[in-house]
Amino acid sequence: MRETILIIEDEADILNLLRNLLEGEDYNVITATNGREGLDRFHEHDPDLILTDVRMPVLDGIEVLREVKTKESDTEVIILTGHSDETTAIDCLRLGAYDYFRKPLEDIDVLLAAVERVLEKRNLEIKNRSLVRQLEELSIRDPLTGLYNYRHLQTSLDEEIERSRRYRHNFFILMIDIDHFKEINDTHGHLFGDFVLKQLGEIISVELRASDRLFRYGGEEYLILMNEISEDEAVSAGNRLMDVVRGHTFQAGGVCAKVTVSMGGAFFPTDALDKVNLIKKADQALYRSKRSGRNRFECGLDSCDNVPRIGYDRKLRSDVKMASGAGRSSG
Repeated sequence: MRETILIIEDEADILNLLRNLLEGEDYNVITATNGREGLDRFHEHDPDLILTDVRMPVLDGIEVLREVKTKESDTEVIILTGHSDETTAIDCLRLGAYDYFRKPLEDIDVLLAAVERVLEKRNLEIKNRSLVRQLEELSIRDPLTGLYNYRHLQTSLDEEIERSRRYRHNFFILMIDIDHFKEINDTHGHLFGDFVLKQLGEIISVELRASDRLFRYGGEEYLILMNEISEDEAVSAGNRLMDVVRGHTFQAGGVCAKVTVSMGGAFFPTDALDKVNLIKKADQALYRSKRSGRNRFECGLDSCDNVPRIGYDRKLRSDVKMASGAGRSSG
């Protein structure tokens, strides 16, 4: 992809010289004859590099440089200056310009080499930032499911508690555990178990609000963080998730299976005033769901007192169809 260079120069001879040279190097060149026009071109085209004179009518090169750097743009700037402007050019370097060249431009090859270097530097910095963002994203994602991981959950809970205290908002956490997951692995193998873990995360994600966050808590457990949500809304969300999971058939590699989940939820600050106890309350509610027969949704001891209990006293047996025949699996 051709790089775009903006030349801002009020002397026509120098402007034409630079344009011809840079176009000859296969750069895409746009021009302006004063600083104001140059800033308009900058906002319109977002160039990779600006070559700008310092002393110009309407708006000088220093103001152009300040504006470009204020916008936190990736655009680099090279300053062109007369002999008497060397002190000003040095000031421009302090403001973020890459380099400066005196006019008249006597050594064109040096200028072209500087243009090539600064564009390589810019491209490398952009790639490095992109790699850093990717690494940061990988550090907070679970490699199997692509969901946020336990490490990011801890940070997110700290931030949400601080936010809730500051703005006096509540939030709800919902722990989800796949029922009889060991039987799934034992019956169909770990590859199918991994498939269930990944697809269940996708199923849950579709049902969440834009502000909700889903984490893989560990093993076959997930945790949803729901901010600014009422008890009725939390109950409704839990019920909906139970129905969606219960009605879904997991199919892969010739195996079809249904699974169920148990859920336990807790509110901040109703059920707990800190992260550790909040998770403990949700975990206790999840344990009650398991102890009461699984395939249930329970809330913390101090919240959701009126939750309609969604539970079955019997285990829901899964219908399993193998590629070679019919079988069964625990749900």
